[in-house]
Order: sequence, then C-alpha cells, then structure tokens
Amino acid sequence: MRRFLQVAIGAVVVISTLIVVRLLSFIPYTAEPDIGAIVRLAWRTRGEQVRDCRRRSPEELQRLPVHMRQEEVCEGRVLPYRLVVALDSVPLVDRLVHGAGAREDRPLYVFQDLIVEPGPHRISVRFTLETPSVQPGSDQDRGDAALPAPPPRLALDTTLTLGARRVLLVTYDEERERLVLLGG
Repeated sequence: MRRFLQVAIGAVVVISTLIVVRLLSFIPYTAEPDIGAIVRLAWRTRGEQVRDCRRRSPEELQRLPVHMRQEEVCEGRVLPYRLVVALDSVPLVDRLVHGAGAREDRPLYVFQDLIVEPGPHRISVRFTLETPSVQPGSDQDRGDAALPAPPPRLALDTTLTLGARRVLLVTYDEERERLVLLGG
C-alpha cells in the first residue's frame, strides 16, 4: 500500500508540473524588445606594417649570450587607422583602430553595431591610415613590400533605407579594395 501511495503522489506531481508548463507556454514573451535597425561594421584587414630598427650598443651586445648577439634589433607593428562614421551628418564613431596583439603586430579588426531608427538615412564611413610618427634614433622600414596592404583611405558614402529589426553589414572587400554594404 505504501508503494502505491508513493507512485500516486509522484504521478500527481509530474502531471501537475506538465499542466503548469503547458499553461505557462501561453504567456506571450518577446525575446528582445524592438530596438530598431542595426548597421554593423565588421571587417579584418592586415594593415600597413612598419618595422622600427635600431643598432645595439657594444655594452648591450656584451651582456647577451654569444648565440643571441645581433647588432640590429627590429620590432614590427601595424599602423593604426582612424574609423569615422556619420549617420545623417551626425558623427557616431571617431576612434583609432590599432593592430591586435600586445605588440600591435596582428591584423586590424573592426566590429561595432550602430543601433538606428528605421527609415531612410545617409551613412558615411571613413577608414583612413594615420600618419606614422618616426621616433628619433630609429630607422623605419615599411616591412615586406610583397604583401599587399589595404589602401590608405577607404570610404563609403551612400543613402540607405533601413527596415525595423534589419541588420545591414558594412565590410571590407579585399578583391575590390573598398568598403561595401551588404544586406541592403
């Protein structure tokens, strides 16, 4: 008899749980509120590489083990680009994009979402190479010239119409070497 009572209580609990879950499934739920439209800026590019080289002093060379004695020391980095975005002539983004990595020697990555109201807009995106600053006492080399660098200035200036809850992508097309708009 006791075993029967335990099974009956278990069955009532399971059936009650299923009924509650079924009733809760009728409650309306919006996973994300209507935020308008999104213009997503997303691309990766190698960037223009430079190497800062300097000669080691005789004292520095003496402190190093014999197998590590190189007279010239070079450090590579990727020059930063300035990203400027304006929507309907209102500036939304103005920042420097540096190379990834601790030494800024990795590719440049751009990823940013701009939430905007649906409707017609004029968007202007500029991605411009910042002029390098030469440090005193160092020779600057432009790196490996065989590898193609992106143009020093990329621009997109266009009119678009955004629908509610739509995402438009601005990205870099390496083959055509220009910024393009996808999904519009």
